[in-house]
Amino acid sequence: MELRLESEKPIYVQLCEWLSDMIISGTIPEGEQIPSTTEISVEYKVNPATALKGINMLVDKGVIFKKRGLGNKEYFYDMMIRLNEKMF
Repeated sequence: MELRLESEKPIYVQLCEWLSDMIISGTIPEGEQIPSTTEISVEYKVNPATALKGINMLVDKGVIFKKRGLGNKEYFYDMMIRLNEKMF
């Protein structure tokens, strides 16, 4: 994925859309952990707060949920979303 800094879309929205596309396409299989905030921030050179904001957009929409484990927050997605429903 390439983030467009000159885009009118905020970076956190671009991250949210990228994660959503990975989920819908099956790149991230159901029940699998999505990339962590740290992994996203390091790989795409964004502030961890920006990465978290993108993840939290999907949490707020009910696409993924947080599950605590071993002291870390883990993010998984739930296929209860309607694939034909526009999320943005």
